[in-house]
Amino acid sequence: MRSWNQEISQQEKQVTYETGFFKGALLSISLLTGSATAITSMLPLLFNQYAQLSQSLVESLVTVTSLTTCLFTLLSHVVTQKIGRKRTVQLGIVLTVAAGILPFFFQQFALVMVSRLILGAGIGLFTPLAISMISMFFTGKQRAVLLGYQVGVTALGNSLLILISGGLMNVQWNWGFLVYLAALPILLLFSKVVPEPPNDSISRKNTSGAKATTISNQVLLYIILCFFTFLIIWAVQIKLPELFVQKGLGNTQAASWVLSLMNMGGLLAGLSFGRLFVRMQARLLPISYLCAGVLVVVLSFAQQFWVAATAAVLFNFVYSFTGPYIITKVNELATAQQLILSTALISVSMTLSQFATPFFWNTAGALINDQSAAAITRLAGIFALLIGAGLAIKINRRNHWRKQSK
Repeated sequence: MRSWNQEISQQEKQVTYETGFFKGALLSISLLTGSATAITSMLPLLFNQYAQLSQSLVESLVTVTSLTTCLFTLLSHVVTQKIGRKRTVQLGIVLTVAAGILPFFFQQFALVMVSRLILGAGIGLFTPLAISMISMFFTGKQRAVLLGYQVGVTALGNSLLILISGGLMNVQWNWGFLVYLAALPILLLFSKVVPEPPNDSISRKNTSGAKATTISNQVLLYIILCFFTFLIIWAVQIKLPELFVQKGLGNTQAASWVLSLMNMGGLLAGLSFGRLFVRMQARLLPISYLCAGVLVVVLSFAQQFWVAATAAVLFNFVYSFTGPYIITKVNELATAQQLILSTALISVSMTLSQFATPFFWNTAGALINDQSAAAITRLAGIFALLIGAGLAIKINRRNHWRKQSK
């Protein structure tokens, strides 16, 4: 009787998980995983507010969150063992809201910096679970579909939050930080609808002991490539508002709209990635880099708003295939024992690239004696072209070798 009741209970849970409402609640936390960049369009205003500080230091208010995000991404698993996965997500969102809105009340730079570090910690706690909880509730084709949607939802969240922040900062610059109040309805929805994941979902890939966790060279190369991939996209997103102001293409509000449209392009890319990956396979990655590089160079030379906006949106669309491609390949290449470590390192590489962006690109600009937003954006485009060309050459050589071996 007990076994029969348990079977009925499992069937009821599966029906509950199948509903669109449950899936929407589960995916809703992905709206916040990129929320650290919600204040990107505020950077020109922040430069004026903290004019006595270096530009790199002020820009780090956007990117410094990556330090604590990186740390707490690695610590998230430890916290879940103590308080559970659902409560870890809830704790992370609470920290995100509290720390996110703190600069609205206190504008001293040191306090703003501390609040951004706490914000990063909150984001780091729930970001790994935004992906892994999908795998805990779903398997097979449904899991693959939802993981594709997760990429799109993240881009949608970035777009909406930047748009809201851009509207709020028109009232006064510090009002832009109130954008993090948008996390409250997500917290309520998640808390009400999503239960603690089933315990057996974790162990299904845990086969042998603690051995075989050494990362293969191929996986390591993809993790390194992930770092440089995000180094490029952060450069474009952070420099875009400054580029618009310096070249007279528009104000920070216009840049905010373009950043939002860029993320909508990322949403469309996330939804169409699966089919393109099946059709193009290895060719998708170099083509994405090459097309993105050309578009960023066009953006850096643009003299009209519509040219810059079109180039920026198209860039984010084609470039948004690179991240999912890298993550997919890492999941294919890593063994079951390597998968947890590989996924954590991918997340770390993304967040470290976010922190390194202002220092890396401003240093690159100093080396060519031109630190304007246009020059640094152009450098990022050239970097993408070099990566794409290198990958294309590698694929052509591999295909040539395979033909000869036959």
